[in-house]
Amino acid sequence: MLKAQQACERHGVLPYGDTLHGSDCGCPENWSSKSIRAADLADASFHQAFCRFQQGSLTPCRHLTIAYMLPHHNVTGGMKCLVEHIKLLVSRGHKVIAAHRSDTADTAMPPWTTVQASVDVVCRLHQRLGDVYPSSEIDVVVVGIFHQVAELLVGIAAPVLYWEQGHEWLFGDPVRFQVQHNYRKQDQLFHMVMHLPVALAAVSGAVQSILSQEFGRASTLIPNCVDCDRFRPGLLSCHPYTAVLTAPVSQQGSQPKPGVRSVLLVGNPALQLKGFDVAIAVLAAVNQVLPLHITWVCQSQPTAALLPALLASGLRIHLHVDPPQEVLPELYCGHDAFLFSSRYEAWGMPVLEAMAAGLAVVATACLGVDTFARHGMNALLAPPQDRAMSGKVLNLEVVWRPHNRPMSRRDQECLRHICVPCMVDCSVAPAKFPDVGHY
Repeated sequence: MLKAQQACERHGVLPYGDTLHGSDCGCPENWSSKSIRAADLADASFHQAFCRFQQGSLTPCRHLTIAYMLPHHNVTGGMKCLVEHIKLLVSRGHKVIAAHRSDTADTAMPPWTTVQASVDVVCRLHQRLGDVYPSSEIDVVVVGIFHQVAELLVGIAAPVLYWEQGHEWLFGDPVRFQVQHNYRKQDQLFHMVMHLPVALAAVSGAVQSILSQEFGRASTLIPNCVDCDRFRPGLLSCHPYTAVLTAPVSQQGSQPKPGVRSVLLVGNPALQLKGFDVAIAVLAAVNQVLPLHITWVCQSQPTAALLPALLASGLRIHLHVDPPQEVLPELYCGHDAFLFSSRYEAWGMPVLEAMAAGLAVVATACLGVDTFARHGMNALLAPPQDRAMSGKVLNLEVVWRPHNRPMSRRDQECLRHICVPCMVDCSVAPAKFPDVGHY
């Protein structure tokens, strides 16, 4: 068995501790001893209808009006998939309402996308969805974050689907115990919501396992996807960098020199869960024996907490800070390897995008990534936080992998099953039936 998998199994399905629960976690008292809950009825009804849809016995008879409650405007893998949902459903003739709660936003759709919903509505903080759009016309509401579930179950007559795509509270990140930013109260709210009778979908088997183990919920799998028409192999991008960090004189230049291997990082430096402290240490170690040209695509400049490690690493890191989404596929192209160092992920969208771009992937076995990454087949995996093992597999990949090898048939077959149409086929199933989401 792969060492990374063994490490994950030793700790169970949670990366921190054995359980999410405590004396004041927010769950109803003695909930696990109850024979059946309204939430269990919702799960059974949703699962039955979903199976009927997949088997073809439940077929659409009309186009639907679907409301998507977008949780924020940040560039994340989860948000990108919600946007793809809207794009594909509109193209199939459905009426899609994009809704977002904000006192500052002008549109519900995030500013980084050109996708347009059929209807775009912004709920101010004092408003509910029914105040800005006739709720009687909505067939189903898709919720993107647990904060929105209780309000919509009470305020909207249509079925409500909560698509769980992962967050710190689901994985038991210690940040949830902080009083600052109401993280502790948000954790309690998450526990309360998990016992409500909402149709529940999970983005990966890892998320399904946590929901089942910790809350007794039988969620339906709706995976994320990658657009292989946008993310595909190509030549190294010449797009200008936003900035360059720690540039030793011996490594000047914007393009890799002969014999220098190019490694790509993607992700938000401000999120500790992304493990960039480990990535920097791994890259510094490999750079001692094999010169590296490093590109980092990130939402913001590296934080002050990372600067000491960056300055001490001796690495020259080229930054693309908050690039336009239309440029993103180009920035993946042509690198020798992609390094992903997260402590945990519900899915791990950058890994899938790197695979679609034909890059050699070195990643941590961080739960959601195991959905599509197989050690020694389409990726090399190491346990999270294991700097030595990550360094070994990265060195192995950039030294021995033939430069820009074509994707294998196995890689292509894997990606065909994780494409946008497959994801949307799954996501529209809940809207085909009227009885799930309210008990």
